[in-house]
Amino acid sequence: MTSAHDDRFDDDVLFIRLRLLGDIVFTIPAIELFKRRFPRTRLHYVVEERFAEIAGIIPGIDHVITVPPRRGWSDILAFRRRIRALGITTAVDFHSGPGSAVLTLASGATRRVGYRTPNRNWAYNRLVSRKTSSYPTHSVFNQIRLLEELGIAIDDLPPLPVIATGSFPARAGTESVQAIRPRVVIHLGAGNRFRDWGSENFSALARRLSGQGVAVMLIGGSAAEKARAAELSAIPRLHNFSGPLPIKELLRLIAGADAYIGADSGPLHVASLTATPLVALYGPNLAQISGPWRREQVEIVDLEMACRPCSQRKCKYDTIRCMREISVERVYEAVSKFIS
Repeated sequence: MTSAHDDRFDDDVLFIRLRLLGDIVFTIPAIELFKRRFPRTRLHYVVEERFAEIAGIIPGIDHVITVPPRRGWSDILAFRRRIRALGITTAVDFHSGPGSAVLTLASGATRRVGYRTPNRNWAYNRLVSRKTSSYPTHSVFNQIRLLEELGIAIDDLPPLPVIATGSFPARAGTESVQAIRPRVVIHLGAGNRFRDWGSENFSALARRLSGQGVAVMLIGGSAAEKARAAELSAIPRLHNFSGPLPIKELLRLIAGADAYIGADSGPLHVASLTATPLVALYGPNLAQISGPWRREQVEIVDLEMACRPCSQRKCKYDTIRCMREISVERVYEAVSKFIS
């Protein structure tokens, strides 16, 4: 370890967070703290190939290293050769899943930091408890805690940066709506069915906003979300941008809106990288743990229920009440604060 007065390690440093969008965004404050402390150290960041674009726009990352989502021994050995060629001696695994543990060990780094788990401690020689005694704690804080093993103080947690989108490319369709006011972006789905607000609720909200003269921009990359958007196509002032969107184009679309509305999923946390106000719907998860890492312009809409948070494997009510019973009126009231 370097002394308290050094501003770099002797070698480059490796951060690993293979997926998903929101979890990668949650590492940004840790990256900022690291670069504040060691501004001249090159930071390499490992993600699965489909998340290279989001990693590529994060301030402080000097080099993005991609790996396939499914990795055989040849992939792992190729990764090992690549990391050893870089001379990296410190690796921090923010993921600490089975796959990232193997990569951390394969890196050959002499200092390997990760979470203490029941069956993956073999990958690390610097272990950090995954939870603190003060539950609940936010995922951002839990990831930042790994930096203490690098001698970095974590008493000043930075907010997410606002990513400038003016130079990002945009298709003719997304560019044509930039001047429309007021307008909101609605993400029509969620990461899984337990966080889905339901097509009926999204439809009612879109109609309510349209009826008040608000343009509605629909996003959602999955086939189910595209189908849901198609069902709403007859609503006036609706613009359908469902289907896969590059991260830069998604950010540009959201950055120009009066508000973003969506459940706890990747696009919500991508939206956190803009200055656009957020209306975030939370059901099985707690915003205290996985809410947008924002200090202002965030409205959390949720229900007080004794069963929250839950494992998102089975709903005791079968109907996912924590999400489906969030009323359209509550969401409309929340977004109305931001519509001029």
